[in-house]
Amino acid sequence: MADQRFGVVIIGAGIIGTSIAWHLARRGRTDVAVLEKEPSAGLGSTAKAAGGIRVQFSSAVNVELSRLSIERFEKFEKEMGVPAPFTQAGYLWMATRPEQMSLFESNAALQRSRGLSIELLDRAGVLKKAPYVRGDDLLGGVFHQRDGYASPADFVAGYEKRARELGVSFFYGEEVVGREGRAVKTRSGTYRGEHVVVAAGAYSGKLGALFGMEIPVRPVRRQCFVTEPMPEFPHPIPMTIDFSTGVYMHSESGGLLIGKADKDEAPSFNENADYGFLEKVAELAMVRVPALENARIRTGWGGLYEVTPDNHPLIGPAGEPGWWVACGFSGHGVMHAPATGMLVAELLETGRASMDVSSLRLSRFKEGAPNLETNVI
Repeated sequence: MADQRFGVVIIGAGIIGTSIAWHLARRGRTDVAVLEKEPSAGLGSTAKAAGGIRVQFSSAVNVELSRLSIERFEKFEKEMGVPAPFTQAGYLWMATRPEQMSLFESNAALQRSRGLSIELLDRAGVLKKAPYVRGDDLLGGVFHQRDGYASPADFVAGYEKRARELGVSFFYGEEVVGREGRAVKTRSGTYRGEHVVVAAGAYSGKLGALFGMEIPVRPVRRQCFVTEPMPEFPHPIPMTIDFSTGVYMHSESGGLLIGKADKDEAPSFNENADYGFLEKVAELAMVRVPALENARIRTGWGGLYEVTPDNHPLIGPAGEPGWWVACGFSGHGVMHAPATGMLVAELLETGRASMDVSSLRLSRFKEGAPNLETNVI
């Protein structure tokens, strides 16, 4: 294949890359190429995501990314003309210790300052929202009704379809193997761009090393499973999170999707499901939700978080002229994709974003200015 030239080359066709492509195209920028090593869009981390969407974060920048994104998710089907249901059953976080409630209260104050209707709950309030949980040890919780969950594949399909219609070019089976300046090399050819955006999810750090750039993104496996249908549950239930154990669950195909992070797992590209670990997750889940003792597991899987040292994404210049990063979302890529696509498109087209994303700059770690996000599951 001959050398090809574009205004923008995006590496990665997950939900972040496709969102950026569509937002550029809707601004009139159609000389855009999206490179993806998989045979189609959204087959990497996006395909394995639990699909949670929430504003309940501890940092102002994450809250704002979520607030902007939820507004777009609520309008996605109408705006994009594709089926993409967003189940706004809310996010319910549950606390068993006073320090957890204190954290919920301080986070709620931040979120309310952004105009969000956050409900702080006592034990009775939690049990009213989630009558299926065992609550004898609960102190309370926090809830936001406009949070929820969705199928990430629906959003990717919508972004890709509309971006294609506006003239964006997608190249699949194109694994990046190197670069020359702003020319990205694959096994079949070279793609030159005025701008190059690294939006390769968990592989962004590996690509950075290939390009001679330090992109502090580590791949970390996260696992979940889905039960057979459980009609006894009041579906759709909120995304329900036991903050003490890290177990979370939400309705999925008539059953429950249940997951938990193994915080001791070393970074790797291993995506295989560890059924020994998932058994432990199931045991913890049954302690909080006794009805799960009768559940049967239908399937389970592993996927990759793209984790940064402070659990915040990297959005902005990559340190070389024309190079940009949009990666490291630390488990929040799906929920922040609409805002990220909009902001990166603004940066590339005008040099300025409508929201202050300076705290997400790549250089913050070398500058000693990280900002730890604590509301992570």
